[in-house]
Amino acid sequence: MRLHALAPLALVLLLAGCGGSSSEPDGGTPASGCRAPSGVNAAPQSIDETVTLINALPKPLTLSCFLESLDRPLRISASESTFSAQPANGTRSPRVFLFSGPLVVSVVPEGPGLPLLELSELGPNARSVKAEIHFPVEGPLAPEAPFARVVQNGSGTSCGTCHGQEQPERTLNGTTVYSSRALQPAPQELVPVESVRGEAQKCDEAAEPERCVLLKAIFSHGAVEHQPFPADLPTIYD
Repeated sequence: MRLHALAPLALVLLLAGCGGSSSEPDGGTPASGCRAPSGVNAAPQSIDETVTLINALPKPLTLSCFLESLDRPLRISASESTFSAQPANGTRSPRVFLFSGPLVVSVVPEGPGLPLLELSELGPNARSVKAEIHFPVEGPLAPEAPFARVVQNGSGTSCGTCHGQEQPERTLNGTTVYSSRALQPAPQELVPVESVRGEAQKCDEAAEPERCVLLKAIFSHGAVEHQPFPADLPTIYD
């Protein structure tokens, strides 16, 4: 499944470019087209709020433009784990988790998970609701669309295989929303934020345009800080 990890406090989540890139990571502001309109929350703390933000941004909407639109500072962790539907490609292109309250979203700079925003929203008892959005987004997203993408054969989701203990939580416009265990990366798989920042700084846009655009969408539009996962969350190996 999607190896999402969640967190019960400042909660864990989670892609070519909308705005211009900056040569100085952590500097600059979002391009005007990649900024949330007045009254729209640019620090979404739920999957529903994420859909609202996406629907307020210009279309077609790239993943990098969505990332640029998010309020800074971004609070992130990174993992080199390949045991996921959104696998990392080593420490140079780790899976990056962005935390906002009970919401964690994740992205990867290259590979089959590049077009995907994985979402996980914490609920009671260290469980989380999972969803997925494929980019670019060409038009308005229905509220149930992120949940429908992970449902398999009308019963359960692709997330349940890895996260386990899956159960239905509610129905949204005919789509069943499921929850399962919230997980965190194993300690040996974590990648320091400064290492990822370094990859953004030295990325060769001529050689790897999509990878560089995504990394710079994270690091070139304001402050980025490390956010650890809650220590009491299990890993997939537990």
